[in-house]
Amino acid sequence: MNLKLIEACFCVGKWLYHFRVMSSLVNVEKQGDFAVLELNREPVNSFTLEFLQEINAELDKFNSDKDCKGLIITSSLPKVFSAGLDLVKEVFKPADERRLASFWQEFQGMWLRLYGSRLITMAAINGHALAGGCVLGLACDYRIMADGSRIGLVETEAGVPPPFWVFHNLASVVGNGVAEKALLSSKRYTAQEALAVRLVDKVVPKGEVLAATKSQMEELTAFSARTLELTKKIMRKDAVETLENKREEDIKEFVDCVTDEEVQRAIGMQIERITKKK
Repeated sequence: MNLKLIEACFCVGKWLYHFRVMSSLVNVEKQGDFAVLELNREPVNSFTLEFLQEINAELDKFNSDKDCKGLIITSSLPKVFSAGLDLVKEVFKPADERRLASFWQEFQGMWLRLYGSRLITMAAINGHALAGGCVLGLACDYRIMADGSRIGLVETEAGVPPPFWVFHNLASVVGNGVAEKALLSSKRYTAQEALAVRLVDKVVPKGEVLAATKSQMEELTAFSARTLELTKKIMRKDAVETLENKREEDIKEFVDCVTDEEVQRAIGMQIERITKKK
């Protein structure tokens, strides 16, 4: 084999090992046997129907990629991991209930794809992770958070109570007592407070989050992929099947709740508070 052919094979090998695909909303980078999915919707990575559809399409690709054993989710934004649902575009005074239902279906789908994933999933929380952003982190197997950031389920404050599957996910991580207090108070935990209640697994300096997460991922993906997949299936089977069996009921409850006049007033007040802070 001549030198040019060897160099060409080497270049192809490097491309297969490490490639990056960028879009308007999601950036994807494959590194060996794991991938990095970077949220990229300014200003705060809030979820719209289209954003969720793009995230879910990428999750489907990696769940079906047999050469992929792990997935890291992070943000391209320096201060925010995700602020959760886009209240203005999707939730406040919705013009189309069918879109509202589709929006919630995609949000359910994101959680199901992550929580029930065969992959080792990790959240590199490099900024604030509130409401649906916290849900996204909770759906992952492991969470590493930047010191100085805050995390919490603040749905009650925003006027939208969290669904049963979010509470069960939170309770499985931090315990029922802490979960109840967290939801009722809409507490925004500092990184150190979140670590103390086991809401996150590790806190590192802001600039080291992704590197620390990749290091942890490399340790876990060294194990048998099939063993990890079966172990996760045993642990998550009941929770995943419960939501799958109640998706239509959960969607209806969400639409009925959001379109309630009192809830709409609360959402409007939350949007006003956020606007004043800017």
